[in-house]
Amino acid sequence: MKKWEQRRLLLLEELSRQGRLSLSQVRELLNISESTARRLIIELEQDHCLIRRFGGIQKIEPSSPKYSYEETQEHYAEEKKQIGAYAAELVENGDVLFLSGGSTVRYMAMALSRRLENKELTSLSVITNSLVSAQALSEFTDVYMPGGIYRQSLQVLDGSLTEKNLRSMCFTKAFLGVVAVSETEGFMTSDIATNSINEGVLSKTAAFYVLADSSKFGRHSFISYAPVKEAAGIITDPALTPAMHDTMTGQGARILIC
Repeated sequence: MKKWEQRRLLLLEELSRQGRLSLSQVRELLNISESTARRLIIELEQDHCLIRRFGGIQKIEPSSPKYSYEETQEHYAEEKKQIGAYAAELVENGDVLFLSGGSTVRYMAMALSRRLENKELTSLSVITNSLVSAQALSEFTDVYMPGGIYRQSLQVLDGSLTEKNLRSMCFTKAFLGVVAVSETEGFMTSDIATNSINEGVLSKTAAFYVLADSSKFGRHSFISYAPVKEAAGIITDPALTPAMHDTMTGQGARILIC
């Protein structure tokens, strides 16, 4: 067996045991350089053997809970409206925005449309892969969509074409939905495609905000795209408990209560 194949097998066996490994753990396990470890990880991810996450890797679980836009759009609707309105007030003339999928981000898009209609905003560029957010804004401003595969359950476009087109763009602000906000794992999504798009957007934006009603905190989902301290702000509702607020700020998060 070649050395490269031995490394692959050893890494996958250890990952199966532990579930997650940091980049430094991979280097120590295989006694290799950081650049070699990264090449190996990229190859294994392309072969669908693992998932990259910030700071390391995660094994692929046999199944994971699936997010559905239709099932969640009315959950905490009033809180989501307030969060969306707060987020819309953070937008300034001249901004180049990315809006992710999700029902809370749709409420933000609706609030943005009202600001545009009232001429509070007159110069704005919006890029989104969310069909529902695009529909909310298209009457009042140009909306750019990156193309891709339509996913009805999420009401978004995603896939390799989406990621490729987004990589050619730069944003002043990004506003992202989230399935769970964990004090240890950060911002979490329920599927690989959404996670991959979010990671790509974060590499191209000057600042990003996460829209999360209070029920999302202290939960876990499938995969994480960033630690809480990296966001310019986590916009949430007043029902967030003081204990959870303190836990998150202790991790470096900036909590914005709508």
